[in-house]
Amino acid sequence: MAFILGQLLANAVKYTESGTVTVTVTMNKVLKVSDTGIGIAPEDLPRIFEKGFTGYNGRAEKKSTGLGMYLSRRAADMLGHTLSVQSAPGAGSTFSLDMKESNLQVE
Repeated sequence: MAFILGQLLANAVKYTESGTVTVTVTMNKVLKVSDTGIGIAPEDLPRIFEKGFTGYNGRAEKKSTGLGMYLSRRAADMLGHTLSVQSAPGAGSTFSLDMKESNLQVE
């Protein structure tokens, strides 16, 4: 969980030159990291959790390895949580980590 939160906060700060980064937890146990940064291009949104994918903003700023969001999604999946994003260019991003308890099975 610390890794996931660290990645979400690091990205929010990295892509918010001026503005705010907000962390909230809803009554439904959804942790949200929202920023007022540059946002993510619509064509990049479906791929940001892919291994090695660097969207337009990451390439333009040369600040992205394409591994942080991939590893965060993998960790969330392994913990039985869901990691998702909503974003619009110029309007910022909100990453949501659904932390409801899951019935994980031991294999």
